[in-house]
Amino acid sequence: MRILLMPSSFPPVLGGLQTVVHTLAKHLPASGHDVLVVTNRYPRSLPGQEIIDGVRVYRWHFLSPHLEDLIRRRPDLFMASLYFCPSVFLRLYQLMRTYRPEVINIHFPDAQVPFVLWLKRCFEFRLVVSLHGHDIERWFETGRSTSALPPHDATGLRPGRNSLRSLLRQADAVTACSRNLLEQAIRLESSVGEKGHVVHNGIDLDRFKDSTYFQHPRPYILSLGRLCRQKGFDMLLDAFARVAPNHPGIDLLIAGDGEEREALQAQARRLGLAGRVSFFGRATPDEVVQLLNACLFVAVPSRLESFGIVALEALAAGKVVLATLVGGLPEFLTGSSNLLVEPKVNSLADGLRRLLERRTELELTGRRNRERATSLTWARAVEKYLTAYCGD
Repeated sequence: MRILLMPSSFPPVLGGLQTVVHTLAKHLPASGHDVLVVTNRYPRSLPGQEIIDGVRVYRWHFLSPHLEDLIRRRPDLFMASLYFCPSVFLRLYQLMRTYRPEVINIHFPDAQVPFVLWLKRCFEFRLVVSLHGHDIERWFETGRSTSALPPHDATGLRPGRNSLRSLLRQADAVTACSRNLLEQAIRLESSVGEKGHVVHNGIDLDRFKDSTYFQHPRPYILSLGRLCRQKGFDMLLDAFARVAPNHPGIDLLIAGDGEEREALQAQARRLGLAGRVSFFGRATPDEVVQLLNACLFVAVPSRLESFGIVALEALAAGKVVLATLVGGLPEFLTGSSNLLVEPKVNSLADGLRRLLERRTELELTGRRNRERATSLTWARAVEKYLTAYCGD
């Protein structure tokens, strides 16, 4: 089968979406399929064409001209769209004539949407739309009504409500990384209910054969992720401040980077936690495993979480997880091994307190999590994507 993957972003850009599509692109050829990737050329410094792990990758400037660009006083973006848009249409047309994909799988529908809608009118192929989180969740953010949304998002680059609904209607299959996200997609476009598939993200268990430990002077609770408001690190700091005095030998280590790093560091100082909270910065995949190996347990304090790959990595490392009852997290953090709480400071503080009081049991409990992770491998996820591709 010839499969064209069209993610909004692809490695070397880092992120959960990029990891999913990269893994899919690596696994599909092993099953005898021909795979090609077309993605957005952002950052602009990335090459327009290259081969990554044996898969051809094309990067083009997916820009569509919108009057909103002029309203927002971005004539540069409007002019760039006028320049790049025709060339992308031409390249796609040529690619369709030469490669002749049987399946086009668009991941995180964004600037690619108008181009894929045009392809659907001109060529025969099976269209699979894969949803990963904010591509759908942004329509349900507090204060935004789906009935009052503009036809284009404020960025001018992302698809508007009407375009996204049209894409979902015309799709032959729709996948979502959690049941929660799929239900949101159905709220946006009811026809998704007839063709929706839940494909939980997977984990590479071989990564967790590494028994190397991160060296830290004291036992620590670990929390990882992009440092942004939706991940809830500010709530975790407030919660930790409430339990820290009764557990003077325990630290909190936060790994990740993002727009809220300075604000979170200032918050830690304001709470008197400067000597108890460490900000590791961005961690490589190998460093993530080492950090997990050495921690007491993992805290996932998200306000919004479409799936929660960090929680899955914690399971694979055999660690107990304290997580919030949001998004897709409750779908795989099942059983009594983990602790799910409301996304509130009081609830997180109570959860931290309860797990710290069970320190002696955490290692034994975490082993059950490692067994649970064996059912959430990438191989199983790829099988489910193939089901969506084949229509079985």
